[in-house]
Amino acid sequence: MFTCIVVLTGLYAQDSLNMIRLSKWDDNSLPLAGSVALQYSGCWGLDLNGREYAVLGGAAHILFFDVTDPVHPELIGKFLGTDTTVWREFKSYRNRIYAVSDNTTEGLMIFDMSQAPDTVIRTYWSNTFFNSAHTITLDTTSGRIYLNGTDIANSGLLVLDASNDPDQPEFVTNVTLAGGYIHDSYVRNDTIYASSGYDGYYVFDFTDPLSPDSLGSTKTGGYNHNSWLNPEGTYAYYTEEIPDGRPIWIVDLQTLGVDGLEIAGSFFDQLLPGDSTYKAIPHNVYIKDHLLFDSQYEDGLLVYDINNPTQPVLAAYYDTHPENVVYNRYRGNWGSYPWLPSGTIIAGDMQNGLQLLKLTASVAVPEANAQLQVLVSPNPAKETVKVHLPENISGWSYRLLALGGQLCKSGRFSGQSQGEIALGDIPAGLYFMEILTGNGLRTQKKVVVSK
Repeated sequence: MFTCIVVLTGLYAQDSLNMIRLSKWDDNSLPLAGSVALQYSGCWGLDLNGREYAVLGGAAHILFFDVTDPVHPELIGKFLGTDTTVWREFKSYRNRIYAVSDNTTEGLMIFDMSQAPDTVIRTYWSNTFFNSAHTITLDTTSGRIYLNGTDIANSGLLVLDASNDPDQPEFVTNVTLAGGYIHDSYVRNDTIYASSGYDGYYVFDFTDPLSPDSLGSTKTGGYNHNSWLNPEGTYAYYTEEIPDGRPIWIVDLQTLGVDGLEIAGSFFDQLLPGDSTYKAIPHNVYIKDHLLFDSQYEDGLLVYDINNPTQPVLAAYYDTHPENVVYNRYRGNWGSYPWLPSGTIIAGDMQNGLQLLKLTASVAVPEANAQLQVLVSPNPAKETVKVHLPENISGWSYRLLALGGQLCKSGRFSGQSQGEIALGDIPAGLYFMEILTGNGLRTQKKVVVSK
């Protein structure tokens, strides 16, 4: 009987690469929530009138900071909710911050930032539309607010409209969608990219929110958690939080609405050695330009260059949770906000609070990396497959991954640019072969095994 076994090892021993921490804010007197003593959760940012702000979810509070001077962040607002919770999430529209929480009866909060840093004003606090929501998605073009995972029975998405009055959103619809419960979603051009947990990844046309159309879906077996699109809208990148050790998946959107969704690859790096119990967990991904920011819990914040969208390259990282020596699951970096004009990156660590980071060098991948040419033949293959790299490559390693992310085979070739890999024990199916050269170049190829 054939079994795929995940065997991933730590790649890096240091706490940072091409990124530094400018400052840290942490108040150990704040309340805790959950079994892992969580003090903080989601974060977001806003630039307004030449100043920059951060918002951070606390177990009992929502915290606002002026981070215009990122070396000396200043707490400018602290708002108590109704309950302690391990989930708070935020989005922004115009000069407002919109806040939701899960496992509470808080509903929706809206904060006016127009008079910051002198004052932050809570202009709206109501559970008229819902009591709790797991996450919030906001279309800054249309002003629509999409509430994911609300407490309303059978809700796929609860949709509000803040375009007429940002402090008094209007009800649009509460629609049940294929995939059911939506954990999180991303919106662009009235298209919703829905992370629907174990049901997979779904795309809907919400041009008419009262009659949305399904455009495609896919699943790989894990718990689909969140996603973001590259600037061109040609690829989506999604995380699967459960079980631990799942990669970040790449989805080809170029045939969306015609041939559905196609998995174009996956990638995964972890900073500590994995063991038989727990491994690294990519949690939330966001994309600025062609940099993907991966909040990977205990590993901190990882940054990938995605100029070549199907061959991401790890270009920088900062460990916001350096006290761990083994993986313990739900600790560390929850999320990030990389879009402030100054280049300051907001990161929220569940135990260590607000951390303001900055890239210290250009993280653009050398052009040669995007041009790494690898030939895999025959493809489809039966008993063996040959891999040919450029002659100037004298050493490389490979990993053969199943669609579920399991490592099925791995090996290393030293002092040679080509090698032959036996596939006799590999069942028929579609696989991804990751190839990493000795000087850090990486590519990924699809391999079909036929019997």
